Amino acid sequence: MIKDLYNSFFNNRQGFSARKLTAFASFITSVYLSLKLENENRLYAVYGFLLIGLLCLGIVTFQNIIDLKNGNSTEQQK
Repeated sequence: MIKDLYNSFFNNRQGFSARKLTAFASFITSVYLSLKLENENRLYAVYGFLLIGLLCLGIVTFQNIIDLKNGNSTEQQK
């Protein structure tokens, strides 16, 4: 695992992808900040870093965020 982590810093097929490393780092940062910051600041910092992680993993796209902000939804309400 250490070798793969080391190989991630070079431009070759070995190692982990930059998106996965960024997502992992943002999740770790959000956990750290949730322990160190105070009330409202903690919440916004965790939201920000978790959003970065989800964007890097491709679970959430910018179009999903825009639709959520504008109140648009593709799902039909029953």
